[in-house]
Amino acid sequence: MAWDHDENQCPLAAIDRRLEDVHHFWHQAERAYFEPDEFRVAIQAAIQTARQVSFVLQKNKALIPDFEEWYKGWQEKLAAIPLMRWMVEARNKIEKQGDLEAHSFVSAEIVASHLDEGPRIQVPAKLSDAPLALIKSIPDSLLGQHIKKDGVLRIRRRWIENSLPDTELLDAVATAYGHLAQLVRSAHEQMGLVAPISTNVNTGEQFSEGDRGGRLPCMIGHEDARTLDVWLATGEPLEFEVIQKKLGREEAIAEGPKLEKRYGINPSTMYADSGKIHDHARSLFRSARRMFEKDGYHITMVILFRDGKPIHFGELRPMEHGHKFMMMRTLARQAQKIGADAAIMIGETWSAPANPANPYMRAVDSPDRKEFLTATAVSKDGDPIYLSAEILRDGKKFALADTIEHTNGAHFAFAPLYEVWKKPIPNHWGELPKGTDGVRKEV
Repeated sequence: MAWDHDENQCPLAAIDRRLEDVHHFWHQAERAYFEPDEFRVAIQAAIQTARQVSFVLQKNKALIPDFEEWYKGWQEKLAAIPLMRWMVEARNKIEKQGDLEAHSFVSAEIVASHLDEGPRIQVPAKLSDAPLALIKSIPDSLLGQHIKKDGVLRIRRRWIENSLPDTELLDAVATAYGHLAQLVRSAHEQMGLVAPISTNVNTGEQFSEGDRGGRLPCMIGHEDARTLDVWLATGEPLEFEVIQKKLGREEAIAEGPKLEKRYGINPSTMYADSGKIHDHARSLFRSARRMFEKDGYHITMVILFRDGKPIHFGELRPMEHGHKFMMMRTLARQAQKIGADAAIMIGETWSAPANPANPYMRAVDSPDRKEFLTATAVSKDGDPIYLSAEILRDGKKFALADTIEHTNGAHFAFAPLYEVWKKPIPNHWGELPKGTDGVRKEV
């Protein structure tokens, strides 16, 4: 990723360069995560350079109209953020007292649902056997059996600074970068200049900073490179393949006639003209019904949206139940990276009445299970919507019942998205048909 500016025309180019230097040193620290000395040098350089952004900005105050009043507002805003106060103190400590007191830790947690509710520990990195103690703490109960069958032990290495014990060090500096990026953007706007933009140097896609707090997409989700996921059931590493494909314009055009010939669907009308996420869900579900009625099945797919427009399409192929927990977390990080503010998932699901005697039994294992074609839409700012049609099978024959629309609820599978959007998770399904209270559903 790159923060773009025109050095030949922008009066604030020196400030833009300082911000880009912070980005550069941050990636140096990321690459040196498992090399203590190199990591120390790079992360401290990033912290020191971050402080220079505001210094250089103040030296150029004559360029910015109404600087004193404008900057006073930003000073008060940044001073109210504990992390930014820590950045100032950290820089002073580096320059006046010596190195930060950073230590490497291993954190371990058990993931057995879409919610971040599992037990977790954090220990010095040299205590590599500590995760075993976490596994031994799993209760011998129905909950414990569920965890041991479908749960994943997630082990991460983390750098922590003594005076900032609850925040991973790279993430702290990335977040601080975001606040400074917003300050620099505001300075450009105060001068009536075109603000710098974030550009993916590989794809050319441009991003706004609002939904990521000013951070570049490459500064989000960096924990994946230092994470090991292990199946609790087997002790083997959890692995799933991520295949990315960019569909060119000519390829996309070529797919249109194929889609229309097989399903009678015009690709140009698959999305709603209104751009509203609920309308998109209804329109896409109508297309999904046609595809199912032709093929007798439907893949599980997720579409991410930004400002009412689709920006990312993905197919999910979980081989194990635990894969779903990790895939949705990966999807949430992708949404955060690209600033997605809504998502629609379409696919087949199982549904069954809850069994109080076996609360952790999956719907697919229930003798009373039913199949549904479903579409769920969730968004950062609006209410969710859930569309379903029961799948009726008779030997090789298949059909769909009428579509039923539910509002004001959300599947817990979307909890990771709600987390990155800082949005409370609904604890109910909302307006469900009579008799569906207490059902369990799974994709």
